[in-house]
Amino acid sequence: MRLTVEHVDGLRFIATTDNHSVVVDAAPEDGGTGTAPTSPDLFAAAVAACVCEFVTNSCRLHKFAFERIEADVVCSELDHPRRLDAFDVQIRIQPDPPDEVKRRLLGVARHATLVNTLTRVPEVNIRFFGE
Repeated sequence: MRLTVEHVDGLRFIATTDNHSVVVDAAPEDGGTGTAPTSPDLFAAAVAACVCEFVTNSCRLHKFAFERIEADVVCSELDHPRRLDAFDVQIRIQPDPPDEVKRRLLGVARHATLVNTLTRVPEVNIRFFGE
């Protein structure tokens, strides 16, 4: 996966991958204009979306019919060092599945790509182009 982020103005940026783009803006209290989700908002949304993707795919593979799947995510932002902490993801499926199905789907959700990424801290290398 490769993604490019470019400065637009102020503290607003556009992230582009393949044929898709999303705007990111800092919150007003951080000097942004609040015209788009913040980077931490998108990060939390990506975690919840990844969980939903894995749960939905598992339901389809195991032929468990559903009308709606959604997830709420709550996490706090900590200082020193500034970071997100304690992701609480709650999944809702309609109609409500039996407890046995819920247990299996929780197991699937706990192995979603971004959940695995957060529980097995990746190496992050930051450098200037050409170095």
